[in-house]
Amino acid sequence: MRRIGKMKVLVAAFALLLLSGCGRQTKMVNMKEYTSPNGTFSIEADESWTTGDDEMDNWLTLKASIGQDSVIVMQFPKKGGLLAGYSSLGEVIEFLEESNSLSDKVEMSKPENAEFSNIEAYTYKMTQDGYTAEICAVYGETDYAHYALIYTEAKLKSRNKDYFEKVCASFKENADAIEKRSASMADVSDTLRWFNASNSMLIYLNGLDYRLYGGLEPNETSQGIAKQILDNGWGVTDKESANEALSWLLAEGQRAEYAEEMEFLTECGIAEVEERDRASFLYENFEMSEEEAQIYANWYSRYEESGEDAAAGWDYSRALSQLANFYLAGYYTYEEALDASIDVAKRIQTSFDSWDDYMESYFTGYEYWGNGNSEDRREIYHDLQRADDNPYSIDFHTNLEKSW
Repeated sequence: MRRIGKMKVLVAAFALLLLSGCGRQTKMVNMKEYTSPNGTFSIEADESWTTGDDEMDNWLTLKASIGQDSVIVMQFPKKGGLLAGYSSLGEVIEFLEESNSLSDKVEMSKPENAEFSNIEAYTYKMTQDGYTAEICAVYGETDYAHYALIYTEAKLKSRNKDYFEKVCASFKENADAIEKRSASMADVSDTLRWFNASNSMLIYLNGLDYRLYGGLEPNETSQGIAKQILDNGWGVTDKESANEALSWLLAEGQRAEYAEEMEFLTECGIAEVEERDRASFLYENFEMSEEEAQIYANWYSRYEESGEDAAAGWDYSRALSQLANFYLAGYYTYEEALDASIDVAKRIQTSFDSWDDYMESYFTGYEYWGNGNSEDRREIYHDLQRADDNPYSIDFHTNLEKSW
């Protein structure tokens, strides 16, 4: 499954390498250790090279002193962070090749590195925006993450391949930094776990980590992502517009339109029709396909049982998601976001009996919002329930307490 937002980030990173990969390599003098922004790994490269700003704290980009050849190390944590969730190294390789239109794939010698297992190494050609470059790519994995180490220049030379092999051989992880990050992610209260469980569908679909509030660590990268999501999807650009979006979700949301349309069907007499005959009734009396008629018949049956709460789970889930984004974007403080989240969460607990009951309402609202079915999301829900780190393992009736 492709993760939302990753394509643009990766293509932009490769474009940076491509534009800086033209010309001759400067003469290497001495090697220097360079560490990733998140501190979890390092490599050695020419001391004259400079670090680039790719806005990802788990990536390290180096450029030659005169702006020619470049190296980038991409870390894909197996759990946690924006680029987590790839099930295998092969999936990472496939994604990078497809998203950046890499061609002319040829195996190359594999550098030795005790940190990596399952090492794969290839050369490629890449063309973007009229520029062409040749690329060396080494892939490997550790217990913590999958990695891609990329070297690019206008035309690969043997001496530069040798240099890149030395860079790859110098790669090492920082066990202390990794342990510290893992410990901080594990130290999550039951209340925060509950918040994320209620919104884990969207967190998972975005390839984020449902052990972190909102799925991401708060930093400049996550702030930019949250601001873009809020602006593009909700027109939210500041605290005032954030308040307005939240008020709409809690007071009306999609469930208000859903209830209004179901009431219209009641006025049209559908309540007097046997449940098994309602799809036929709708098909004969409204401009609907047979499939649409059956969907509306199902929605009406759920509305009979639960009123607007039949679709409220969709609105409440989005409210919790947006509150986390308000915090990550800097529009709400941590305390403001969590105070509002606990109010929404308690509303969910009083409206539904279980995670299954809540998620059924979520799926109904999602179907109504998207004019389609929820089969894919239902499948994801069941997959998450079977996962070793099942977010729904926390009791639906957990006593939610302020610990912030």
